[in-house]
Amino acid sequence: MTAKISEVARAEKERIGATIRTLRLIRGWRADDFANEVGISRPYLSNIEAGRKPITEPILANVAKILDVPQIAITRDGYFAEGRAA
Repeated sequence: MTAKISEVARAEKERIGATIRTLRLIRGWRADDFANEVGISRPYLSNIEAGRKPITEPILANVAKILDVPQIAITRDGYFAEGRAA
């Protein structure tokens, strides 16, 4: 049971990280500049985007604000597939 929960958590971190990376690229942010604007290091941003580190609530709030999307757009699977524009 614990392995399955761990696998789900890993997949969720990867999906959220990929969403952040995609939105960052769509908005034209370079990783270094974006990390600096968010208030984190470039390696930490890389770890979040790769799904190796979870995103904290304060960082999620900053990321969403900078990307000009609601936080749910980052955390909810299929948010943009439901017809919402990035």
